[in-house]
Amino acid sequence: MSNKFIKFLIILNGIMLPILVGFGIYQISKEFFPNKNNFPDGIILGKELQEAKKDSVALQGLKYYNPRELYNSKNKYLPISLLTYDEEKRINKMASVANDIGDGLLKFVNVIFLDENYQVITSLLNKKASILQIEPQRKSYSLERNELDKTVKYIAYLIAFEDSNKDGKLNSADNHDLYLSNLNGKNLKKVTSNINLDRFEFTNSNSQIFIKYTDRDDIKEEHKKQRFAIYDIESSKLINMSSIDNELGNLEKIIIN
Repeated sequence: MSNKFIKFLIILNGIMLPILVGFGIYQISKEFFPNKNNFPDGIILGKELQEAKKDSVALQGLKYYNPRELYNSKNKYLPISLLTYDEEKRINKMASVANDIGDGLLKFVNVIFLDENYQVITSLLNKKASILQIEPQRKSYSLERNELDKTVKYIAYLIAFEDSNKDGKLNSADNHDLYLSNLNGKNLKKVTSNINLDRFEFTNSNSQIFIKYTDRDDIKEEHKKQRFAIYDIESSKLINMSSIDNELGNLEKIIIN
């Protein structure tokens, strides 16, 4: 076999192998992560739910893993998710391949809070909702390893109670607002309204929440201006960071115009 032919085979193999691997990954992703528009997601509402009730059919079931520890508290919290049975089949199929996927793909609908003896303290919500994010306060990195951070007192959530896009499902596509509760799941308090949160994080020794957001309006997403605000927990005041907004506006004029 000539050296030229061997080189040709090596080159061909180098070209074809990535293509075949890429095609295989694409086929697997289509199977495990189908188009979101065709995939049931969140709490089913409206006509589909009413038809299922008439036929005595259960469309969805609860899903949960293990309770999670809370810093600066003996309490634990157990996120509760909801899956259609079609989703359940797909996630089980993924779990058989990935061995253990945890709860990263689950959509939260409530949270149960437990004491140190695993007895129920309360459930966070008493009605249907979509919980997009659960974020307990964390220990400050500036403290020593064995030093207790007593500023950790709250848990933040992104929660939607209404089917804002009227698609018959209460899910991640609906408008979510920022809420706070104590570490025992009580005293749930609404923080934001009529804005879409891009990001939030506790700051200033857990006394405030820094928020990046866009206005909730009919403007196309790519044309919305990102803005900043700080929520002061003790005073319950949302303070717009107008100086940052103004400076970004000035920079935009210089760079873009």
